[in-house]
Amino acid sequence: MAFKFKTETWVRVYTGIKAENIQEFIKGLKIVPPGSLLYHFYINLFNYHNLPTEYPNSFAHWLATNGYEPLAAKLSIIDPTRYYDLEKLREDLLKNLSEYEGETKTCSRPFYFLHIHRYVLDTGRIAEDFDQFVEGIEKSSISSLFYHLITCRIDKRTLINDYSEWLIQQGYAKKAEAIDSIDLYVLNLYEVKKVILEILRR
Repeated sequence: MAFKFKTETWVRVYTGIKAENIQEFIKGLKIVPPGSLLYHFYINLFNYHNLPTEYPNSFAHWLATNGYEPLAAKLSIIDPTRYYDLEKLREDLLKNLSEYEGETKTCSRPFYFLHIHRYVLDTGRIAEDFDQFVEGIEKSSISSLFYHLITCRIDKRTLINDYSEWLIQQGYAKKAEAIDSIDLYVLNLYEVKKVILEILRR
């Protein structure tokens, strides 16, 4: 089976929901569309870890800037790359926030829940064999890597990424396992691409 290389782009929109304290934040978190969770938890990965914040997601950053550093630290260790179900991510976030449901102290700055419209696009590049697959990844954009490694799993509701799935089908199980074990939460996508190509060329 040929591998079809795809990419994705995001258009950011405002949900119309904002929170001026943690109680409102929790209420908003319960009702925002899944795309809002995707945006706020994955935007730092999508932008290659180049956002001007030490916190890995928008929720933790907002909490820290409003004096809730211990809670921000809790949300910072949640690794979104290990989720394929955004509702499970929502559930885990709410569990971490549950003890603050009665917190009505006004924060110094409100939180605006954003949402994204995702567009998944064919690049026109196809790999019929292993060598073409390696070449295809070499020529792929970082947005293409983001799709095939991260959001494809949300779309397909599976833990396995597209690259590893194809490699297993072609008989390269060890390479598939090595790619699946890359820590996407620590490395930026440029580093991830380099590691993937090293694994494939061994």
